[in-house]
Amino acid sequence: MTDTAEAAQGGGSRAVTVLYVCGMPRSGSTLLDLMLGQFVGHCDVGELFYLWQSGVERNFRCACGEHFDACPFWGEVGRRAYGGWTQVDVADVRALQRRVDATGKLPLIVNSRMSQAFRRDLDRYTELLTKLYRAVADVSGAKVVVDSTKRPSLAYILARAPQIDLRLVHVLRDPRGVAYSWSQVVELPEGTSAKGRMNQRSARLTARRWVTVNAMVAALARRGVPRVTVRYEDLVRDPRAELGRIAALTADVTGVVDPLGFLRDNEFDQAGSHAVAGGRIRMRSGPITLALDEKWRREYAPGHRRLVGALTWPLRRRYDYR
Repeated sequence: MTDTAEAAQGGGSRAVTVLYVCGMPRSGSTLLDLMLGQFVGHCDVGELFYLWQSGVERNFRCACGEHFDACPFWGEVGRRAYGGWTQVDVADVRALQRRVDATGKLPLIVNSRMSQAFRRDLDRYTELLTKLYRAVADVSGAKVVVDSTKRPSLAYILARAPQIDLRLVHVLRDPRGVAYSWSQVVELPEGTSAKGRMNQRSARLTARRWVTVNAMVAALARRGVPRVTVRYEDLVRDPRAELGRIAALTADVTGVVDPLGFLRDNEFDQAGSHAVAGGRIRMRSGPITLALDEKWRREYAPGHRRLVGALTWPLRRRYDYR
């Protein structure tokens, strides 16, 4: 990064409140992210971890419909954070991500005796992210930035960031429904991915990840990070009650106790978003109806369903998935 870019970066020592949606992918997190973005004083940015690859490097489409380099919102965020995206060495940032922001790095992240080299990388990555979150808040005028990246490793990094005020939404879904979703071929809108479809995973791998990811999120909450746990099934059945619990998590920041005026029974209008990455629903606009998706009960192969059920049973039972 050039000296000019360093001078152009936004300063300030105020903490940025980040409402981080954490959990297993395919658990309804993009839907939740869009609704949280409708809260008064909140701005949803989708899965911010993937901004460097999907946005800066590959120039995929933002949820507003524009390609990343043509989106005025992200253009201004880049200018405020780094003096412009062209001032950022994307290959260097992605290499930095791989060195610090991964599940395998969690023992190092939480270790107070980490090596000096890892600490330098972690501090640099934390500073990079803090500038990004602050620029999003400044450009949007929001008091809370909603990030639905879901990765536990990033949550642990943000929890130790001195200028990040982290609040956590732990989103869950029945692991058999998650595994079924991962087994499906899901096409993505043009200009939003390289392969044109979402990745697929085996039932065994999905079950193992469901257990480890949710266990890591629960462990982070035990470290004192404010958390609300929301099950996808409950969110869709009773959105006002579940969203109300989440709203209480940031009411002290926004000063708004009930920011749910956008919600009409089981429907809301997607008024627009600048989610930079996430599920295909982020590209939709207009009315979105909340309907429980449990096709897995009818369509998932019984053998796979039993396998996932057996592998996830102890943790599944804790969250009342019987």
